Amino acid sequence: MSQNFLERCNEKMQSLYDCCGKKVNELYAKLAEDVQSLYNHCKAQASELVAKLLEKVQLLYNDCLEKIAAVIAQVKAVIAVAAAVAKIQLTMLERRVRLHVMSIVNKLQAKRQEIVGRMKARYHALLSIWRRNQHFTFWFIPADGQNIAKTHVKKTHLKYAMTAVASFLVFVSCTIGVLAHFAVQNEQQKQELAAYKQTKSEQEQTIRQLRLMAETNQKKLAALSKLEDQVRSQMEKSGAQLPPKSNASDYAGQGGPVLGSANPANIVLEQEKNIGLEADAKKVDLENLLSAIEAENYRREVTPSQWPTSGGYISSSFGGRANPFGGYGRDWHPGIDIATDYGEPVYASAAGYVQQAGWYGGYGIYARINHDYGYQTAYGHMSRVVCSAGQYVKKGEIIGYVGSTGYSTGPHLHFEVIHYGEQVDPSSLM
Repeated sequence: MSQNFLERCNEKMQSLYDCCGKKVNELYAKLAEDVQSLYNHCKAQASELVAKLLEKVQLLYNDCLEKIAAVIAQVKAVIAVAAAVAKIQLTMLERRVRLHVMSIVNKLQAKRQEIVGRMKARYHALLSIWRRNQHFTFWFIPADGQNIAKTHVKKTHLKYAMTAVASFLVFVSCTIGVLAHFAVQNEQQKQELAAYKQTKSEQEQTIRQLRLMAETNQKKLAALSKLEDQVRSQMEKSGAQLPPKSNASDYAGQGGPVLGSANPANIVLEQEKNIGLEADAKKVDLENLLSAIEAENYRREVTPSQWPTSGGYISSSFGGRANPFGGYGRDWHPGIDIATDYGEPVYASAAGYVQQAGWYGGYGIYARINHDYGYQTAYGHMSRVVCSAGQYVKKGEIIGYVGSTGYSTGPHLHFEVIHYGEQVDPSSLM
C-alpha cells in the first residue's frame, strides 16, 4: 500500500516537475524573444547614431584637411621665395670670394717667380765663378780689423774638404738617427712592458672576480639542489610520481696537483663551463619536476577527495544495511548518506564535466559528474541543482543544495563514487 502511494506521489511530483519545466521553458522563450527584440531596437538606434557621428566626423575631417592643405601651400610658397633669395645671395658671395682668392694667388705667383729668378741668377753667378777659377783666396778679418790673414786654396782641395764635411755630416746624421731609433724603441718597450704589467694585473683581478662569481654561483646551485631534493622528498611522501634526475657525471668536478698546459684563465673558463652545464641540467630537472607537480595537482583536482557538504555526518554507510523504509529486510547501499540541514550547499568533490543533472527516479534531483582517471561521482536527493549537463565544474564548486527528494526519509545528501564502472566506498577517498 505504502509502496503504491510512494509511486503515485513520485508520478505526481514528476508530472508537476515536468509542468513546471514546461512553464519555465515557455517563460524563457518569451523572455528571450523580448530581449532579442529590445536588442534589435537598441542595435538599430546605435547604428543610426554611429552613422550620424561618422558623417559629422567625416565633415570635420575634410574641413581640417582643407585648412591644413592651405597652410602647407602658404608655407611652401614662403620657403620657395626664401630659398630663391638665399641662392642668389650665395651665388654673389661665392663670386666675390673667388675673385678675391684669384687676386691673392696671382700676387703670390708673381712674388714667387721674382724670388726664383733672383736665386737662379745668384746660383749661375756662383757656378760661373767656380768654373772659371782653379784657386780661391779666403780672407780672415778679426773684429778689431788688425792682423788680417789670407790663404790660397786649390779648387781640388776645396772639393775634398767639402766632401769630407758632407760625409761627416751624413755620418753624424746617421748616428743620431740610429741612436734616436734605439731610444724610441727602448721607450716603446718600456711602455709595452708597463702596459703588459697593467693588463696582467687587470687580468688577475678579473680572474679573482670570476672565481668569486663562480664560487657564489656554485653555492647557489648547491642550495637550489638541496631545495629540489626537499621538494622531491615532500612529493614522494604525498605519493606523486617523480621524473628521474639528470646525470651528475656530465658536470662533475675533476682536478689534480699539476697544472699542465692550462692557465688560471682556462681553469676559470672550465669552471664556468661546468657551472653552465649544471645550470642547464638543473633547469631541465626543475622543468620536469614542475611538469610532475602540475600532473599531481591535476590528479588531485580530478580525484574525488573533498567532502561534498560543509558539515554533517554519515547517517548510512557504504555497503549492506537495513531497509530504511519500514526496517524489514536488507538492501545494498552504493554510496554514503550525509545527514545535514535542508538547503545546505552541495560541492563537487572533484573537477569534471556534468554528465547528468535533473530528476532521476528514486534519487530525486540528481547530478552525475565525470572526472579523469576513471572516476565518477553522483549526488542525490537534492532540493535543486545549479549545474547543467555538459558544464565543467571545478573542485569545491557549488552544484546544488541538500534536500529530501526521491526515496528519502529526511534532508540528506546521497553521495556515490564510481571508479571504472564499479562503486567504491567514498569514505576511503575523503
